[in-house]
Amino acid sequence: MRKILPALFCICLCSAILGGCKGPRIDAASSVKAIYDLYILGDKSGILSLGMTEEDIAAAQRAYDDSLKEAIRTNFSASGQEIEENVLDELCAARKKALAHMEATFETIEESDGKATVVLHTTFFDEPALDEEAYYNAKEAAQQGHFDTLEQQQAFLMDRYTQNLMEAYGDVVPSKETHEIQVECVIHNKIWVPANMSSFGGDLASAIAGQP
Repeated sequence: MRKILPALFCICLCSAILGGCKGPRIDAASSVKAIYDLYILGDKSGILSLGMTEEDIAAAQRAYDDSLKEAIRTNFSASGQEIEENVLDELCAARKKALAHMEATFETIEESDGKATVVLHTTFFDEPALDEEAYYNAKEAAQQGHFDTLEQQQAFLMDRYTQNLMEAYGDVVPSKETHEIQVECVIHNKIWVPANMSSFGGDLASAIAGQP
């Protein structure tokens, strides 16, 4: 799951910001913060100030959630399993709660001729290690169990892995140190936005997951 999150993140940032912002101009650091707050903390107050409507925001969040869920379904299918919709919802909700613990600072360090550089420092958690441990512990439990068929063992493994992952997300504590991202911004429709949305989305998703 962790390998595809950055790509999904950029797609939704592009459709949300480039398609939806027509409001009053605010400074570059505040614009970057608004994006961070929406997609990392689940706080939409900042993005509303960029001119996006409640409907635009809901659509962007839905698109991201649907893409994430589809990716998880695909991963389970590759293992010959299906994940129940309610379990999928719980897993995504647990991850959102983990992300909501993060904190960040934003500073515009340079601005001229319609361009600006914003430095973002964010806390993070080691999501790859969290994911790996959840799967390892599930695999150990599956190997120690007694099953009539390999299919039953695999179903148990994936179910335990999912439960382990949700519990791990619930125990997430943000790092004390931070990862730094430099975001080059330009003005679009009177709004400061990252010049390369795909790059920013990927960098942010990787930084939050402990992979700067």
